[in-house]
Amino acid sequence: MDFYFNESQQALQKEVEAFAREAALNPLRIIEEEQSVFCWDVLHELGRRGWTGVIVPEKYGGMGKGAIEYSIIMEETAAEMIYGPQNLVQAQQGLLAMGTDRQKEKYLPALASGEMLAAQAISEPDAGSSFENIQTIAEKSGDSYIVNGLKVHINLGEEAGMLMVLVKTANGLTELIVDKNTPGISYKKQDPIGLRSAPMYDIIFENCRVPAENLLGRDGRGIETFLAIFKLSRLGVASQLIGVAKGCLARAVEFTKSRKVGKNRVSDFQGIQWIIAKLTAELEAAKLARNKAAWLHDQRRKHDLETSIAKYLAGVVADETVNKAFTMTGSHACYRDKPYDRYVREVKSLLAGGGSSEVMLNNISREVLRPSYRF
Repeated sequence: MDFYFNESQQALQKEVEAFAREAALNPLRIIEEEQSVFCWDVLHELGRRGWTGVIVPEKYGGMGKGAIEYSIIMEETAAEMIYGPQNLVQAQQGLLAMGTDRQKEKYLPALASGEMLAAQAISEPDAGSSFENIQTIAEKSGDSYIVNGLKVHINLGEEAGMLMVLVKTANGLTELIVDKNTPGISYKKQDPIGLRSAPMYDIIFENCRVPAENLLGRDGRGIETFLAIFKLSRLGVASQLIGVAKGCLARAVEFTKSRKVGKNRVSDFQGIQWIIAKLTAELEAAKLARNKAAWLHDQRRKHDLETSIAKYLAGVVADETVNKAFTMTGSHACYRDKPYDRYVREVKSLLAGGGSSEVMLNNISREVLRPSYRF
C-alpha cells in the first residue's frame, strides 16, 4: 500500500502549485473579488496546460487521467483561491458516464480545451439537496422538450456555453443539455459572499425549446445522471476545502513563527502549538480520506461512503481552520488587506457545494446502517 503520489502526480502537483501562486498575484484577482466577474485568463492558462481536460480521454483532446489528478488540480488552485475547473469536470463526467457518442464528440473537445465553460443547473428556490420539489418542467413536444422554470445558485451560468439542467418530465427527474443562446433563457446575476471568481446567477427558462437529442441519460432517470456526476465532483469540492484549509493554515502558522511576543514568538506557546497540531492532524486525515475515495474511483470501485466521508472531513477541518486562524494571528487577520475574511467566505460557500456537512452525515449513516456494512 503506497500512500504517496506517483512521480507524474507529484510533478503535476508542483506545476499547479507554482502556476496558482503566480496567477494569484495578477491584479485581475482583485477585480474578480470586488466585482464578481469571470476574467478568463486563468481558464485559458489551465486549458493551455491541458488541465481543463484532466479526466477526458485523449481521443477527445484530454489528459486521460483520473480522480487523483483532478483532486490535485482542485486542491492547489483552491489553496491560492483562484478558479479551478470544477464546473468543467462536472460536465465532462456527465458526458462520459451518460452521454451519447454524438454528445461526447460535440462537447468534450471544447470542454477539455477550456474553450467552452459549462454549468450545472440543479437548485431551485424550494429544492436543494432534496429533489422532491423540483418545479422546472420539460414537456415533450415532437422532437423537442419545452422547458419552463427557475434555477438558482448557478455558478458561471451566463458564461457557460452549455448547461446541464435537472428538470421534471412526465416520466420524472431528467437531465437535459441546454446550449447557450437557446431562445427562452435569461439570467439574473447575484452577489454571493464567496467563490466570486465564478459569478453566480439565477436562470429563468421560458418556453425554452431543447432538442430531444440533448437528453442526457434516460428520460425519467435523471437521478442516475446526477449521481454519476456528483460521486466524482464531490471529491473536487472536498479538494477545494482541503486547499483553502491548507493555504490558510500555512499562512497563519508562518505568522506565528515570525511574530514576537516579548522574548518569545507566538508559536512558542503551548496553546498555539496544540491548535496547529490538531488542525494539521485533521487536515492529514481529510487528505487521506479524499485520496482513498479518489483511488477507489479510479479503480472503478464503489466509493459512495468514502466520498461522503472525505467531503465531511474536509468541510470540518476547513471550517475550523479559517476560524482558528483568527486565534493564531489575532488582530492581524481583522483587516480587508489580509486574506483571512476571504478564507472564511470561500469555506462557507464551499460547504454547501455538493451537499452540506449534514447531508454528508446522512449519506454516511445510510451506508453504515446497511446490513452488508462491516466495521
